[in-house]
Amino acid sequence: MHQVDHELSARYSFSDLPLEQALAWNNQFALHSAVSFTNPLTHAGYKDVPVSYLVCEEDIVITSEIQRREIEMIENETGTKVDVTSIKAGHCPTTSVNDQVVDWLLKVAQKV
Repeated sequence: MHQVDHELSARYSFSDLPLEQALAWNNQFALHSAVSFTNPLTHAGYKDVPVSYLVCEEDIVITSEIQRREIEMIENETGTKVDVTSIKAGHCPTTSVNDQVVDWLLKVAQKV
């Protein structure tokens, strides 16, 4: 999958960064396989392990409402509760609030 309008892609993917930084990050994107969005899922790994989910409240690519529907789907399919943490971040939190992401990952790892 290739984004033709790099500025638009940057504004969406890195909406919580200044445009200059967003463009710099966006220009580092590799091509992404569009097939991964259209082919059926072959293995639902979330059914095999406990799930922790970091909801990015300011994501305009996958809105927090959609993320919460995904969490609900996982809970319904597995019969287990998803460990949910919410942060004020856009689609790529490792670029804007990376310390929060690292802290969250460490907390999740400690639970296992």
